[in-house]
Amino acid sequence: MLKIYHFYADWAEDSDVQNNILEELIREYEDITVELVNVDYQEAMAKKYEIVTVPTLVMELDKEVVSKIEGLVELEDLEDLIDEIFSEEYGEEEFWDTSSDV
Repeated sequence: MLKIYHFYADWAEDSDVQNNILEELIREYEDITVELVNVDYQEAMAKKYEIVTVPTLVMELDKEVVSKIEGLVELEDLEDLIDEIFSEEYGEEEFWDTSSDV
């Protein structure tokens, strides 16, 4: 499962936009979870991931950071990145296999 940490701040307009994009994203992918991290209240977590800009997305697969993106990321770019991450992790054939075992 891919976990996306969305580091945000209430005062940053792009953080709200990014949150809306992430809501769309999790409707498309069932193997993704999103955790919101407010940098003003969760300073230790922001420090751990060396967050200097909001919004920032940190993606972890099996508790290993596979991507860190600073700034607003559009839905299409996130989809491309996630497809790339999943195809590398699970192999392209397995990831894109849409056949049913029924």
